[in-house]
Amino acid sequence: MHPEAELPGLAALEAFAVDLARVAGEEIQESLGREIEVSYKDLTGPLAPTDAVTDVDHHIEEVLAARIREAFPGHGILGEEGTRHFPEGFEYSWMIDPIDGTQNFVNGLPFYSSSVGLLWHGRPVAGAIWGASTHRLGAGVYHARSGEPLYFNSIPLDVARPARGRVRGLGAMPHDEDQHLHPGATEPRGRYRLPWDRRHVGSGALEAAFVAAGIFESAFNSGPRVWDIAAGALLVQSAGRHIWTTEDDEWLPLVDFGETADDLIGWRQPVLMATDAAYARITS
Repeated sequence: MHPEAELPGLAALEAFAVDLARVAGEEIQESLGREIEVSYKDLTGPLAPTDAVTDVDHHIEEVLAARIREAFPGHGILGEEGTRHFPEGFEYSWMIDPIDGTQNFVNGLPFYSSSVGLLWHGRPVAGAIWGASTHRLGAGVYHARSGEPLYFNSIPLDVARPARGRVRGLGAMPHDEDQHLHPGATEPRGRYRLPWDRRHVGSGALEAAFVAAGIFESAFNSGPRVWDIAAGALLVQSAGRHIWTTEDDEWLPLVDFGETADDLIGWRQPVLMATDAAYARITS
């Protein structure tokens, strides 16, 4: 049992995270019937314009941050769209990605999500990810807290459910795997050796939820920010999967994101999420 599982009120904090994720999902669904304002954060890169952001992203982050401040004034808040709120001596901090997969959202591709993660001294302790598309063929919330199993819409999710006879699985893995997965390798290892097909949905948080739910064998993200992965990390761990990051060309378990505001704001590292079997194949 992780010591974080003994934190007082953790079930209520998880429920609050779920409520926030559902509010975000409701705001997203309401916006589908109206015109939205779209801008781009990257206007100078080689593929510019990229990294879409909408008025819906900003509105959702404002709504969620306001609710957190009201309910937990001593908690920190970090949001993708600019929220930076770190009271002196904070122990808990909320990581908000109002819409992860905004480019999908603006183009009507229903693979996007809203991610709400809670950290305690930088360690994931609760998380909720609302997904526009889920294993139930509709929107819903994957959620968990430390020491408890993965849930979907408040019902425990059987992550070991039968694979319905499939032979090859799925993984959100890079095509240039030698560069990303084996940074210290001196010889190529071959891109076709992994026993699953590659699928990228365009939302790192949703891919993490899919690893947790047993849809994906694995997922790799080359440089997520903490708001991208905080909730997903907890979901993956609660489902009995694992999450790693690199240090000195070695994959090590991801334990925390740092404790200070500067640590959280500046965190950006490669992340690999997988089952034990998938991890062994990837790193062999």
